[in-house]
Amino acid sequence: MTSPNDSVYIRRFFSVYSQEEKDKVRGHAFYPSDYLKALLPEAVAHVFVLRSPHAEAEFSFLDQSEAEQMPGVIKIITAKDVPRNLSFGGGKKSSQLILAENKVRFKGEPLGLVVAESFEQAKAAAQWIRIDWKPQPIYEAKEVERFEFKSGEAISNVLEQVTTSFRFPSLHARYLETESGWVSLENDELIFHIGSLLSESQRLWLSEVLNLPVSSLKAQETYLGGQFGGRQQRELIVFLGLASFLSKRSCCLALEYENQDVGSYGFSGELSIFYNPETKKMIGLEGEVLIDSGSYEGSASAILKRALEHAACLYRFESVHLRAAVIQTPSHPRRQLRGEGITALTWVTEQLVNEIARSLDVSPLEFRSAHAQSEDRRIFEEIEKLEKPFRLIKGDRNRPVWDAKEIEGRGFAFQKYRTSSSESLSIIEVAIELQPSGSFVIRTSNMTLDLHMKTALCEVAALVLKTHPKAFTVEGQMRLAFDEARKRDTYPEFYYMAHAVWHAADQLRTKMKLVGAQALSCREVVLKDGAIIDPEGSRKMGYRELGFTQSKHDLQSSYILKEIEHPHGCTAGAVSRVSFHPLTGELRVQSVKVVLDAGPVFYRLGLELEAEAAVAWAMAALFSSQIERDQPIPTPMDGPEAISLFTIDYPMESIDERAPRFFGARGISGTLMSVVLASLVGAIQDAREEFLDRIPMSANFMYPELRSNLVHMLPFKR
Repeated sequence: MTSPNDSVYIRRFFSVYSQEEKDKVRGHAFYPSDYLKALLPEAVAHVFVLRSPHAEAEFSFLDQSEAEQMPGVIKIITAKDVPRNLSFGGGKKSSQLILAENKVRFKGEPLGLVVAESFEQAKAAAQWIRIDWKPQPIYEAKEVERFEFKSGEAISNVLEQVTTSFRFPSLHARYLETESGWVSLENDELIFHIGSLLSESQRLWLSEVLNLPVSSLKAQETYLGGQFGGRQQRELIVFLGLASFLSKRSCCLALEYENQDVGSYGFSGELSIFYNPETKKMIGLEGEVLIDSGSYEGSASAILKRALEHAACLYRFESVHLRAAVIQTPSHPRRQLRGEGITALTWVTEQLVNEIARSLDVSPLEFRSAHAQSEDRRIFEEIEKLEKPFRLIKGDRNRPVWDAKEIEGRGFAFQKYRTSSSESLSIIEVAIELQPSGSFVIRTSNMTLDLHMKTALCEVAALVLKTHPKAFTVEGQMRLAFDEARKRDTYPEFYYMAHAVWHAADQLRTKMKLVGAQALSCREVVLKDGAIIDPEGSRKMGYRELGFTQSKHDLQSSYILKEIEHPHGCTAGAVSRVSFHPLTGELRVQSVKVVLDAGPVFYRLGLELEAEAAVAWAMAALFSSQIERDQPIPTPMDGPEAISLFTIDYPMESIDERAPRFFGARGISGTLMSVVLASLVGAIQDAREEFLDRIPMSANFMYPELRSNLVHMLPFKR
């Protein structure tokens, strides 16, 4: 069996606008290691991670007696020392343990932690840890699970079909900076100083690992760390937590450069679409999809099942029959980066749709719209408004250079993120209080809201309480009720938080109107522009005066959100334009336009950043070289000339007395990358009239006259 375990490197700081990568490679910017040296308190111990030199091996003991006698060594931690050696996958089957027990599956798997007075002493001591290795034969790939996805009736009549095989290899992010940070041990509390605040799911997981109450785990955001997320960040926080908790010392850690590869799941397979050429109707979607999970299965099956659910994109098929398998390979454990499973299948399905439309001589957009689900037609209508038909100019190499025209192409893609009914809901608490200063404080059970989310929640509360968003601040305060054995299964995302904030603000609005009417001695008041107004007597009282004169109890509210419907799934469409130079064949991405139906949203900048990130990741995936550590780093000059985002149901300028059915949507990141990458591929296919069967594109595709080993990085428009 052939493994889809090919991989490509993409750069973490590839952005169409960011200049950060330029500063870093020129030596102008500070790295986390620089901040670590500048900010690190005195008497902090250093941690070295002992890792496996084998890709597949067993062992029965670790002899650390000699290492413990080395100068400066404080403590050596192995799997037997961990209070609860849970898996990084949150207890899912075949997931990697925090520290390996008796067996390793990939080169670099963590075995132990050496805590010493200096990093050099910790690293030197690790060389004296004796392990009775029993290397095992390294397998190439093996199938660990197989299942099917079916929808509708089986195809019975004879139809035309288009088929293609595809390969979307693992994307490995090659970071420009190391993940790093330290933990301060103060009064039996672990205070983390890392690149981003601990998420609630990480705090709950870490509390189980260390057998500590959640309230004893705190975080303070610093300039440190690459903010990798996923397994990489969990390694950092759990190793820091274990080292500090078990050695009773404040500890610091910087993950080595060679251990910074964070790979995504790889996908490969074959898809077919059956259609009726007489009725010009698509009938069925069939095929087989493989996912490379790396050395541990983890969440691979769940991610693959979700990808299969989205393989049909927005289109109606009478029959969908997809076979799937999870493949295990002796490589780093994988995780999902920007929704590659949905991305890979969207890319392939949309190419097949293009091929059918071309064979039937039908407009690609018109053909798609005719097969769309009725509830998703708005996306097509908006795309039609944005994109006017244009003439495709084919290049003629026999023309004089001064008369040469670029070979242009246009590509469309559409996808809808469908929520799963099996997902559980977190319990969320929000409290809002009016201060004597006239400002408001929003306190949430979520300790990890980022700036964009905080701003959005302030705007929700401001619309309800009829004042300016800058009058609000958001604080995270985990309450004791959330530290009980009842564990929350999902991370409380913005749409949940927005609902809870609306209800808490609504309760506070009722209280404020009541005490305001008493203060103004009138029957009814209204809220407007940060003041309580008596419409009959034309009198008003500012929120500052109200907060200063009234009881604090009357000016605060609290709301617990639970057992609500699952959040709305977003729908997105994209159209990209590319051009090839007729003489050199160089590809140029001219523009990317995205239409997004994400429901009522408030903070548009957050969505714009999502769109920019989707374009950056899609282009990095499409144009990355094969594994090359010293490949050129993409810069803003390599991006498209224009990125445009158009949102439906935005802005929401006012809120009536009832809460909206939902705030925002989930799955935006993965859906946006899916449609952007698929539209770029469609544009290339349109211009070249040729299928792409693998991502990234091969150098032979770009430069058929050159040998592939001479081209490491595909140029954009530079």
